[in-house]
Amino acid sequence: MPLAFALRERFTVDRFLVGGNTELVESVFRPVDDFFCAWVWGRSGAGKSHLLQAVSHETGGTFVPATELPTADGYEVFDRVLIDDIHAWIGDRRPEESLLRLYHNRFERGHALVVTARKPPAQLCFALPDLASRLRSAACFELSPPNDEAAAAVLQRVARDRGFDLDESVVSFLLRRTGRDLKDLLGLLETIDVESLSTKRRVTVPFVKQVLGL
Repeated sequence: MPLAFALRERFTVDRFLVGGNTELVESVFRPVDDFFCAWVWGRSGAGKSHLLQAVSHETGGTFVPATELPTADGYEVFDRVLIDDIHAWIGDRRPEESLLRLYHNRFERGHALVVTARKPPAQLCFALPDLASRLRSAACFELSPPNDEAAAAVLQRVARDRGFDLDESVVSFLLRRTGRDLKDLLGLLETIDVESLSTKRRVTVPFVKQVLGL
């Protein structure tokens, strides 16, 4: 039986930084009314996992982390399958065979398959030429990293949701220290919130430095 993987509550649509990825977002959220296959690639921390979990939250599609499973077997029952880090399976014959079966299932039933990886399919070495040709013909999108303005807006919105205000000076400090990896930023924001509540202190740059051990 396919496993149901828990989704992170903070990886939702309203917290995804669309930025220059409008066409990509519109494509992966499209209704499943015909066969559709998309390959989304980008560097680690670009937001690939966040995007797939947001799609799952919004559409009910099933989220499948390839790093935690040996194959894609059993997921043919879902109309929208979202496979994260598919590169973990590429080059290994057994999981590739399961992917090929899943691809044929999607095609025959008019269902959707969306996968993420660190590289485009043309740059990966497949064990099965048939699978390579099919996935290399999928709609391919590079997930562009968010700019500072977009990252700042999401951080301030999440902070308000948690019940506190995030000053622009704190946002600027966090972005300089951690970059624009939203997974890391949201995790750090959660830590800051917990520390602020436990110590009853306002979230300021000196307080954040203390939390970070700087």
